[in-house]
Amino acid sequence: MKVTEKEIKHLASLSRLEFNEDEISNFIVDLNSIIEYVDQLQKIDTSNIVDNTTIKNFEELRDDEVKESLPNNEIVGNAPKNKDGYFIAPTVVE
Repeated sequence: MKVTEKEIKHLASLSRLEFNEDEISNFIVDLNSIIEYVDQLQKIDTSNIVDNTTIKNFEELRDDEVKESLPNNEIVGNAPKNKDGYFIAPTVVE
């Protein structure tokens, strides 16, 4: 599978991005290089690799403990703006 100029331009359009021809050429080279590398990785025999990505011994985890937390006024007091125990943040969406 090779990435084409048409696909790059389509993705750029969907993303509302604009690229010049040099940038598009660089993307094609870079993405095709990445795809070739992933293809090489997929050919590697991993059948003898032990899966150690999951937690197998739950006894090593600590018990959940309820602890005293900081008072709300101390936490909110560090904010630049606060009111009635809540943070005041600038409006992002109008």
